[in-house]
Amino acid sequence: MSTGKVWFVYYYCKNPGTGKMKRFRIRIEHISSSKREKTKAAQQIIAAIQSKLALGWTPFYTETAPGGYIKVFEGFDAFLKAKAKESEKQSIDCYRSYINVFGRWLRKHGFGDDSPLSSLTKEFARGFLDHLDESPDISPRTYNNYLAFLCTLYEWFMDKGYAPVNLFKEFKRKPRRAFKKKRRLFTDQELHALFSWLSANNPEYLAVTLLCYCCFIRPKEISLLKCGDINLTEQTVHVRGEIAKNDKDSWRTIPDSIMPALCKLNLSNPEWYLFGKHQGDGEDFRPGPEPMFIRKISAYWDGYVRPACKFPLELQFYSLKDTGITNMLGGGVPINIVQQQADHSSVAMTAIYVGKSASVSKVIREADIPTI
Repeated sequence: MSTGKVWFVYYYCKNPGTGKMKRFRIRIEHISSSKREKTKAAQQIIAAIQSKLALGWTPFYTETAPGGYIKVFEGFDAFLKAKAKESEKQSIDCYRSYINVFGRWLRKHGFGDDSPLSSLTKEFARGFLDHLDESPDISPRTYNNYLAFLCTLYEWFMDKGYAPVNLFKEFKRKPRRAFKKKRRLFTDQELHALFSWLSANNPEYLAVTLLCYCCFIRPKEISLLKCGDINLTEQTVHVRGEIAKNDKDSWRTIPDSIMPALCKLNLSNPEWYLFGKHQGDGEDFRPGPEPMFIRKISAYWDGYVRPACKFPLELQFYSLKDTGITNMLGGGVPINIVQQQADHSSVAMTAIYVGKSASVSKVIREADIPTI
């Protein structure tokens, strides 16, 4: 406090965008010339500022973000509610997943339902990104996906006047060279262990793995398959153009060796999703009226399958597709037929995911590849 010719109250506050301290001052005017009255007014101002700062208030949000008093979790809910009107359901599920992970981390570090958005600073943003970076289950690509989403979230906050700066904008993405695949093929023994464990513990998830391993269907496409897409008589799986990565219809042949496992599925309602959305801890992959969230596939793999089978991190769910293509070629299936089964653009570009085939291949049906 300054008590010269003109009285001021000074205080310092950290800029949430830069992390640097800035000095603010409030002029005490239009008050009696009495020193006692001015001192009393100054003390009241100081007490009010201290109280607001303790609650997470910052003058930066008052100056540049009129809605900065909104609570953190209210802001998250407002974002999801707004995006639900303009985005696809799969996108909303993805946004909600990112927010849930971020929200759990914030609660673990002292944020509650009453914490204002203004109390979330760049230090907390850096702390959460460091947490992701140190997590063994978060790949560089997933790290970048989180960072991109959080930048989008804060751009929306800024548009709504909830935040003056984008706390995540200055953080760098992981370079593409970090995306190098860190997975390997399954051995025959590992495949046997996998299929044996799933046969005994989760027949529906066994079907999920076989559709990737033998039919080379992508996880997102698997999550959106309907019961009517499975034709056990013709031994085909129809990957509809509306769910395919390349927007084109394709038909995958079901090998004889996996028919017993697929015949156990309940296909009675052709409009239901083959692997539905259910309440619980993530073990239920039965058909349902709503599709499961795609992340459920990898979550079950990491949370249940890998520990039960004692698989290393290099054996990822998508290793099944790599192994299936390799084993099918090694089993004597002509490369052009494998190309069609995998829906690839060319023999030389087997992993680029383009192409089409509507015919059932007798060679694939009778292929001698390690399965169950």
